Amino acid sequence: MPEVTAEVENLIRDYERLWNEGNYAEIPTLAADSFVLHDPGYPETVRGRDAFETYLRELREGFPDFHVEIEDMATSGGTVMAKWTMTGTHEGEFAEIPPTGNSVELEGMDTVEIADGTVQEHRIYYDSRALFEQVGLTDE
Repeated sequence: MPEVTAEVENLIRDYERLWNEGNYAEIPTLAADSFVLHDPGYPETVRGRDAFETYLRELREGFPDFHVEIEDMATSGGTVMAKWTMTGTHEGEFAEIPPTGNSVELEGMDTVEIADGTVQEHRIYYDSRALFEQVGLTDE
């Protein structure tokens, strides 16, 4: 798979910082007007910048210490694939799940479609059952 260019890596690292720091003012710079996010643990597809900001605010309220670290990435055309680890403590409601106080550590992969210097579409892949187990919603 082709190497990631410096321009693409910078965009993805800025996007990663947005998730980690909650700098919502950066959303118009990083996400397209027609931005779409698919998260298997969230009840609906996130469409548009405003909905994305709402999603991120809910995520950071649910997991105030949320942190994602991209460990590896590769590109194919306008698609970036990224392997990551997420950590956080479930201290607030997220995706209609009341807080449990449990810590989570989750590995996953993303595909991120980039065009015109912005993220167009973001698909998140992870084991949602593992997340629910760590949060305390199911038996391990």
